[in-house]
Amino acid sequence: MELSEDRVNRVRDVLGSYWAINRITAKHAEQNALSLGLSLQQMAILNILYGRPESTVDDLKKKLFTSTEVISANVDGLVHARLVEKMNTEFVENADAWRLQLTEKGKEMSERSTQNAFAYKAMMKALDEIDDEDIDKLIEINRKIESLLKAD
Repeated sequence: MELSEDRVNRVRDVLGSYWAINRITAKHAEQNALSLGLSLQQMAILNILYGRPESTVDDLKKKLFTSTEVISANVDGLVHARLVEKMNTEFVENADAWRLQLTEKGKEMSERSTQNAFAYKAMMKALDEIDDEDIDKLIEINRKIESLLKAD
């Protein structure tokens, strides 16, 4: 693989565009979480549990690419706020294996986070300015890049 200046610049530009979009959408997601009185990680945990009830701490750790300690601290905060319940903890010695579920209040909070979804609203507004054909091509290219990156 040749590392010409042009190729390096292209890679830098592509990565730079992904990082910029990620920073902007993360900022919107954080605003959404804060508007609900949650941290970004807590909101992510609620939304994962909404879609995958009875996930374990280990499932969350893998999905959010973070440590057991960080997940456990966030889950403890959500349990304290009565948004999440730990199930079958008396039978589980390993904290990573605790099964978690949303309370009714937690389900409502997750639904509100989806309705507020500042990042989705911002992205919808941006995509309204782009032709559907270009959006389809963008999705296709991004999926191909993701697949190629996973293959390495």
